[in-house]
Amino acid sequence: MEKIGIFYGSNTGKTAAVAEEIEFNLKKDNYEVINVADGIETMKDFKNLILLTPTYGVGEVQEDWANVMPQFEKIDFTGKRVAVAGLGNQFAFGESFAGGMRVLYDVVVKNGGEVIGFTSNEGYHYEESEAVIDNQFVGLAIDENNQDDETPERVMDWVAELKKKFY
Repeated sequence: MEKIGIFYGSNTGKTAAVAEEIEFNLKKDNYEVINVADGIETMKDFKNLILLTPTYGVGEVQEDWANVMPQFEKIDFTGKRVAVAGLGNQFAFGESFAGGMRVLYDVVVKNGGEVIGFTSNEGYHYEESEAVIDNQFVGLAIDENNQDDETPERVMDWVAELKKKFY
């Protein structure tokens, strides 16, 4: 498997912790973790990408992602396999749960990338989410506020599936 670029933005540390959980499940694989606050210039160098964002506002990406969005929107994702994960609070923000990952998904698809790692929306309790297509999240939805006990298993299962699909 080729090297994986894991790009994340985090205000409170919860998304950074999920990035670490992904790292733990990649143990012996070749990967690099980059906080988007430090820039996304190297994103073009990876064929395999994992993008993580918490959701703010009404389905918006985290502020560091928002800051690099003009640059992100110019990346050609042709020939890249990209997985997306989004954090949110399904009870406090049930009308836009994990919607930030849809923003990333839309850019990747528009710019020619192949998105992998869709997950079931079963087991969640939210009103609606832009991140759902045909009863599946466009990536891995995480609720560290209300279902943090499920995060390790969800990440482990998701990463195992990604490993089968990455280049």
